[in-house]
Amino acid sequence: MAPDTETVQSLTRTRSLLLLGAPLLVAVLVVVLLTGERDVPVADLPATPTVVAAVVLEPRIPEAGEEVVARVTIAADRPITVRALTVQVLKRTTNTSHDFPELADHALGTTTQELTFRRTFDTPGRYTYFLAYRLDDGQWVRLKPWETVTVR
Repeated sequence: MAPDTETVQSLTRTRSLLLLGAPLLVAVLVVVLLTGERDVPVADLPATPTVVAAVVLEPRIPEAGEEVVARVTIAADRPITVRALTVQVLKRTTNTSHDFPELADHALGTTTQELTFRRTFDTPGRYTYFLAYRLDDGQWVRLKPWETVTVR
């Protein structure tokens, strides 16, 4: 059985469109490749590095004299070495410092690190804690969020 005239005309039109479309596609690709930028420009990083971190205390409601573990997850937008890194802690009623021990000259990078700090709190009360680091200029950078823990 031979194809009807309408089917032959439809196939001829489709073939014609494909034959016209192929050179057009090649022409567009050549223009894009010849005039487009090969490298995408990237903005310079800001002078101050961006450090992102989270701090979780265990146990959530510690007893006075009980060891508290601060688990820190941290990363930076570029490789840097911080002169000091710690979880800073302030007792809310007296505004006295009860920081976890510092890590000195610690390297950070774009890959997430998990760090652990340990200490005890001898006095019951409410404490505010947050991660802080110090760069070469000697100034502490305190990262939000600032959290609160109650020691019983």
